[in-house]
Amino acid sequence: MSKALIIVESPAKIKSLKKFLQRGYLIESSVGHIIDLPQKKFGIDFEKD
Repeated sequence: MSKALIIVESPAKIKSLKKFLQRGYLIESSVGHIIDLPQKKFGIDFEKD
């Protein structure tokens, strides 16, 4: 079964989110900001999402 990935900035937020979300989510921490990700490789398409 595939899981949806959620990336949060702080590792402390992972524990809180796991209380609210079901098992179908993988939550990871970036331990900082994520910026300038190219859409073709690993980015977010803000026009669609």
